[in-house]
Amino acid sequence: MRGRRPIGLLAALVLSGAAASPAAAQRGDCSTDAARIRKAQSELPKIEVAPPGDRQIVCITLETNLLFARRLAAHVKSCPRSPHAQQAAKWRQTESDYASKFNERGCKPAIR
Repeated sequence: MRGRRPIGLLAALVLSGAAASPAAAQRGDCSTDAARIRKAQSELPKIEVAPPGDRQIVCITLETNLLFARRLAAHVKSCPRSPHAQQAAKWRQTESDYASKFNERGCKPAIR
């Protein structure tokens, strides 16, 4: 009976979630990160409404969106089952387009 107690305790810990696996921990981190990504995406500035003549606003808008695209790519790389995975290809293209516009306008990185 004594030999069964540690196994029973381990089973209780696993069933209660106290001894979560790394995969379960990653799912939790992915869910939290996905929620943060969703919030950040809802707050992104829109290039379409940036005044075209205001170089500083256009550059900051482009840079903000570029950084978001990179953040999304990193998230999807570490969390391939993320609900954001379907958006990854669109954001890769957006990143490429915005990087070109960023360079064409002579923008300098300002966000650290």
